[in-house]
Amino acid sequence: MDPRLERVLFVHAHPDDETLSTGAAIAAVAAGGGDAVVVTFTLGERGEVREERLADVEQVGVGEVRRAELEGALRALGARGRRIHGWDDSGMAWHENGVAGAAPDAPPTSMSKADPDDLADALSTVIEEVDPTSIVTYDADGGYGHPDHVAAHRASVIAARRYDLPLYVRSKRAGDAAFALEPVRDRVLAALGAHRSQLVVEDGDVLHVGGQRRPLDEVEHYTLIETRPRRRIRWGLRIGTLLAGIVVGAVGTFSHQQVPWGIALSLLAATGLIVGVRAASGSRQLTLAAVLGIIGVIALVAIDPLGRGAFGTERALVPANLPGWLWTLVPAAVSFVALAWPDAEAMRRIRMASKTATEGDRR
Repeated sequence: MDPRLERVLFVHAHPDDETLSTGAAIAAVAAGGGDAVVVTFTLGERGEVREERLADVEQVGVGEVRRAELEGALRALGARGRRIHGWDDSGMAWHENGVAGAAPDAPPTSMSKADPDDLADALSTVIEEVDPTSIVTYDADGGYGHPDHVAAHRASVIAARRYDLPLYVRSKRAGDAAFALEPVRDRVLAALGAHRSQLVVEDGDVLHVGGQRRPLDEVEHYTLIETRPRRRIRWGLRIGTLLAGIVVGAVGTFSHQQVPWGIALSLLAATGLIVGVRAASGSRQLTLAAVLGIIGVIALVAIDPLGRGAFGTERALVPANLPGWLWTLVPAAVSFVALAWPDAEAMRRIRMASKTATEGDRR
């Protein structure tokens, strides 16, 4: 993950998670000229609060205090923020095995009780707006088992698959990307300082409101678990698709003169094969194999290697009548459109270019 010219979406459950878990990465992306966008599902409404902020909480509530702290942290990191509404903090209780779980009285609207697909739908709305080049979130166990973190991870996996986006998760050991704290230490410390209701930094350690103490990570490691699929098309599949195209082309060439059903069924079969292969596989290679099979047969008949009469002549298999012209031109036109149709990555670039142009016009 190269910070330069990246638009990275960091997905988190609560305020302060963004800095504690991915602060160095966020600051590095922003400092490197990229666009760091932090999306947060809840405001950590059920979190404990340090004594020094209890007066503020009594006035405006935990959620509002933490929302203001999040805004301050994002400014320090150089990031933009997006809030997903509809779910609440699940709270937290430690199990006997040392893994965090939801509080026993977690409300029905808590993240831990949400359908992952619903969370992914909400996240998809943000993805459509931001149009990121990659997504970053917690690992599968949420770092230490917090169910809201786990829910954010699952939603991110679903959304990454939907949009063909690479997904990086924070890992405890070296993986596919790493961000050192030292170059952005001042930004990260300023962001941690913004979360005064939750933590304080003492002698290089983070002291949490619950009493937990841990040192600052000098390096953040990330593992790539979801990436744009590399479509490896086997030769057997290519040959099979080519043969299917030859069969459709041959049958259509011999039957398209059986008006009206012959030409209709022939065009339906040819169009269905070409469009179906492109839509199902997304591969231009497979689509080209189908095209070569169909168009190749039509072209060979027109060249007349069998001595049956060239295109348009009296003895031709493809005479110069309406069905003949349709059978000659329609598959060629469909082939051109199918091969020229942009793939998912091209569509993403088109959306980004359109969005950039629109923003430029507004200015």
